[in-house]
Amino acid sequence: MNDLNFLRLIFELGGSFQNVNNIDLAVKANVSKASISDRTQHLAKLGLVKYTKYYGTKLTKKGLNAVIPLIQQHSLLEIWLFEKLDIPLSQVYEKATQLCERPDPLVIERLNIYLDYPKTCPHGNIIPINCPIPEFSEETLLSKQSNSDKTWKIINFSEDNYLFQILGNIDIKLGDQIQILNINDYDHSMVVLNLRNNIKQILPKNITKMIRVDKVTAMEKSV
Repeated sequence: MNDLNFLRLIFELGGSFQNVNNIDLAVKANVSKASISDRTQHLAKLGLVKYTKYYGTKLTKKGLNAVIPLIQQHSLLEIWLFEKLDIPLSQVYEKATQLCERPDPLVIERLNIYLDYPKTCPHGNIIPINCPIPEFSEETLLSKQSNSDKTWKIINFSEDNYLFQILGNIDIKLGDQIQILNINDYDHSMVVLNLRNNIKQILPKNITKMIRVDKVTAMEKSV
């Protein structure tokens, strides 16, 4: 992939506000860890990222400014594919990636007008420029929550094609309210109860660490 799309992967892993480790990047890009090291060193020389040994890679201001138009175009394409072309949600990330080699200002402008300047993509993630970029803490990940009587609302999914293929086979959606019934001490998988459909499901850690949640308030519970 070209440098811009590689920067997009870093952004999707939270690289606008935190360091992203090479292992997560290698898994997401489906390449070797050595290839990631070579690419991040190349981007660091261009001033697009800052790499810190043992900590990982983070986008610089120059890198963030370079990739924001691509993120915006990719998110707008996802909405267009999902809402207007009726493409299954599990496929929109990959198809938007295929259509989004480089950002095109005219395409972005026309999609924004056509879609009325949406603030989030179908997976709950913000669209840069249309909305300020948030800084999420790791504590908002489902994988960081404990077994308790709290109810959690799914607020977004990591932009990851593997995750979307899995979600296409299980009934968990954006906005669902869930409760954690059990956490396996061995592999940290979770048994969750989805209050929308009253179904219990087992979610492995590699899935729960790509789902962000927020605590449901008493008012939301009553609705």
